[in-house]
Amino acid sequence: MKEKSIRLNVLVKRRKGKGMLFKADSVEEALSRAEKYYNCHRNYLRVYTIRPPGSMLWGIIRWRGVYRIEVSRQKREKVIESVKPIDGTVEIKDGVVRVKNPVSGGKYPSLIVNDQNIEVYINGQRAVGSCVVTERDWIQVIPKEIPPVSRVEVYITPDKMQAILKIERIPGKKYFLRDVKAGNSIVVSGDYEEIPPPDITVEQCIQELIKNGVLPEFILIEEIEKLLKLPRNGSAVVAKGRPPIDGVDARVKYFFTQHSYRNPDFDTDKKVDMMDHTIIPTVKVGEILAEKVVPAIPGMDGMTVTGEVIKARPAQEAVFKAGKGAMLLDNNRIVATIPGRPVLEKGVVSVHPVLTVPSDVNVDTGNIRFDGDVVVKGDVKDGLKVIAGGDIIIYGNCYHATIKAGRNVEIHGKVIKCKVTAGGNIVQHLFVLPTIGRINRELKAIVEKVTVMYLRQRNGSIGHVVYKLINENTKLKTLVEDIENILPLMEEEEASDILKLLHKIKDKLFGVNAFRIDSLDEIHHIYTELVEYENVLKQRYVANMNITFSYCENSLILASGSVFVTGRGSYQSKIVAKNRIIFKDPKSIVLGGMLVAGKGVKAGIVGSSAGVSTYCKIVDADGKFDAVYCYPDTILNINNKRVESLFSKRDTVV
Repeated sequence: MKEKSIRLNVLVKRRKGKGMLFKADSVEEALSRAEKYYNCHRNYLRVYTIRPPGSMLWGIIRWRGVYRIEVSRQKREKVIESVKPIDGTVEIKDGVVRVKNPVSGGKYPSLIVNDQNIEVYINGQRAVGSCVVTERDWIQVIPKEIPPVSRVEVYITPDKMQAILKIERIPGKKYFLRDVKAGNSIVVSGDYEEIPPPDITVEQCIQELIKNGVLPEFILIEEIEKLLKLPRNGSAVVAKGRPPIDGVDARVKYFFTQHSYRNPDFDTDKKVDMMDHTIIPTVKVGEILAEKVVPAIPGMDGMTVTGEVIKARPAQEAVFKAGKGAMLLDNNRIVATIPGRPVLEKGVVSVHPVLTVPSDVNVDTGNIRFDGDVVVKGDVKDGLKVIAGGDIIIYGNCYHATIKAGRNVEIHGKVIKCKVTAGGNIVQHLFVLPTIGRINRELKAIVEKVTVMYLRQRNGSIGHVVYKLINENTKLKTLVEDIENILPLMEEEEASDILKLLHKIKDKLFGVNAFRIDSLDEIHHIYTELVEYENVLKQRYVANMNITFSYCENSLILASGSVFVTGRGSYQSKIVAKNRIIFKDPKSIVLGGMLVAGKGVKAGIVGSSAGVSTYCKIVDADGKFDAVYCYPDTILNINNKRVESLFSKRDTVV
């Protein structure tokens, strides 16, 4: 600023001195020097020649001219202004830094270098931040270039069952210097052009997978192609190992349960005996107990993507054996060979023919229903039932109970107010079948008579004829009444079938109902039904099953074989046996009740001096009745013929 002030003062003095003197060989030279001095065009200058140039002695001596040159008044003010300081400038154009120095004491230009992607060197030194530059400085600008990258990475899962391929495509950047307009201080900034990354090929991916140990057979080419078509980076499972296939264990289906369970009928509207609360599982002969529904299937080893073998779990063969009471068929079915309770133990299926009740049959056990044999080591309490498909052995007493066995019954104690049955329905065999046969014969005779009488009269009513014959023949009514009296001894279902037939006979033939018959077909229809029912009964096989007990009282004993009494006898009981009734103790007493046997009775003392009536019947004509002693009130019937004789000690009636 001080220098600037001094220069202005000089110009002013010279302006007051009317210009500046310039020595030159010509006016043109003087003007050129003045232009530089005044820093203005010659049009603004005035030239006054003080002494023109010249020479003498033929040009040997020369002298220069003297000229006074001044600035015009109009330009003088402008020249004064032009001497003000002008700052230097710097600009960037086409990647080149151009610097212009300041004028008249102005500020030097500067560069601000902050872009990490543009390196600036001034005179060989790295420039950072704000740097002053001049026209003499050597400024070198080097933009960075980041090359593009295409990467392929392989990741194998910890279980080595999958290989994951990851692709990454990063474009490169080529930086360049951005143009900046001239200014005293400018910021060096760069921009860039993107360089596309190189393509990744399927072959390149496969090679990378193989390089990482992946077997070619597990590589999924389709997945690699899908991954490479993605517009962005990504990853995908491109190889999968072969997982092991575990063996399939043999599976057995069991068609039984071996544990007692609650009677499901309690959950329905059915009428159920409260003592039938527990069901004991049983099976019959030939029933399928178990079946191998799935055989053992061996497994298949797997392999990881790197070729390591993965062992498959071997198949387990189920234990499938038949034990006692069962047999194996076709190597895949087990069936029962005996009736009883099915048991499964360590894969062995058996059938236990005996159910043992360790104590009493009471409210806690409920009724016992079992297809095999039943052994009761205690008593059978009031209202309970023991029903078995096989034998029944009771070591205690029976009170107000029902004992029914498909085979033999053996009771070591007393039988009080009980119903004991062994084998088939002996009542049908001994009473119903013979009576139905006699009814058929009587009905056949009536049909024949009705036919003859109807043909003779022609114009008479057939109903009137039937009514007359039925009332004259009292045997038919007596036989029907006999069967009705026997029905309480039979099972409910069997009694129901017979009762329907008896009602049909009474509704059609007895009393005034006979008058309504208007054809022989109605009588023939009843007769045919009775014959068919008789044939069905004849075809039923009744096996010989025995009952053995010590003493019975007010009980019903029915045996399809024989009845053996080992103790002191019976009191007011009904004992029916297909074969024989045998009291083994000669001192045993049969007091009241009824003894019915198919082939014979052997007893001790029958009846009493108190006049208690005892009824004894032997069905077969050649049957025998043998008693130690019979009291007079004893009634004996052999082959439906009553014997009135009184018997003394050891008498035998044939």
